[in-house]
Amino acid sequence: MSGPAPGGTAEHPWVSRELDDLTALTALTGLASAHGVRYHMTAGDPPPSEADDWLPADRLLTPGTPELDRLLTAEYESSGHRTAHAAALTLAAVYAGRVTAAAVLQWALDGTVWDVRPHNVLVRPGTHGIAGVRLRVPAVLTASARGTATGTVTGAATGAVTGAATGAAADRRDAPGSPGVRGAPEASEGPGAPGAPDAPEASEGPAEPEASGGPEAAEAPGPGGRSAALPALHEAVLHSHLLPLADALHRATRAGRRQLRGGVAHGCATALCAATRPGPAQLARRWREFTAPVPELARLGDVVEIAPADGSARLRYLRNTCCLFYTSAEAVRCASCCLTPREERVRAYAGRTGPTSR
Repeated sequence: MSGPAPGGTAEHPWVSRELDDLTALTALTGLASAHGVRYHMTAGDPPPSEADDWLPADRLLTPGTPELDRLLTAEYESSGHRTAHAAALTLAAVYAGRVTAAAVLQWALDGTVWDVRPHNVLVRPGTHGIAGVRLRVPAVLTASARGTATGTVTGAATGAVTGAATGAAADRRDAPGSPGVRGAPEASEGPGAPGAPDAPEASEGPAEPEASGGPEAAEAPGPGGRSAALPALHEAVLHSHLLPLADALHRATRAGRRQLRGGVAHGCATALCAATRPGPAQLARRWREFTAPVPELARLGDVVEIAPADGSARLRYLRNTCCLFYTSAEAVRCASCCLTPREERVRAYAGRTGPTSR
């Protein structure tokens, strides 16, 4: 299987900087250890005995491919959906809340952008979600010498990623509990699924200091840090991957484009809502940074800070679109469902603790 393209262009002035095996393993394991299995990615191609279990993500972007049909069928059957378009809406949310979650969170923590462009990603379908994610080549996006954009991580990104993993075990031990509700459909690899934030302002109070010693301690080097890296993140996560997947699902099933993009927004925001650190006010600021250049996603939901009974404040996402999961065999609404009045959703989140599942 081929890896990332080696060079950038004027339109996409980013190149993949491959990390050595130890650095990649430390960083990928550290992120999942500190924040949860939703963020786990494995480096390299699968062993030959497992090769048939994995789907190239770039083959999911065209309607009618065996790979997209297989992924849709897995979601349709495991969730007990009654229509293909409902399965597509659920799939958009669980996919975005799992496959690109590590890239969104890593950017939020230190400005590093993992190369999750579809040609560099393999996914393994699971029971109601994605069971595994692989990077064909463990790499981060950096500025191309031929490009003109500043929106990427610099060559020092390797150091930032290494530093990101250094405090992972301590972060995990010190992390607050993970209160939750049934949010978006769950990724089958473990706790936490697409519960996601969108754009509108959550009341934050005073700015939180950056935590030290963990992933969030390292700011991406180069002009603008996280802000400079944002265009590369949008290219890797949105423009080359999730939005084309949403379009392919629309053409394959006639599911509504706005609803599919609502799933994309939900899943991306889940990557921040499900993180153990930094605190909710800082994560809400990161979400507004992420969505500011894409207002069409920002309009599809809202982030709110909620303090459950155990006192551990968390960020939660309230959707403005419906994934139709309530029409499946499970016949329940997601905790973030727009069909439930906002006040009821907030009360439900505040009244529950534990990892968010849907």
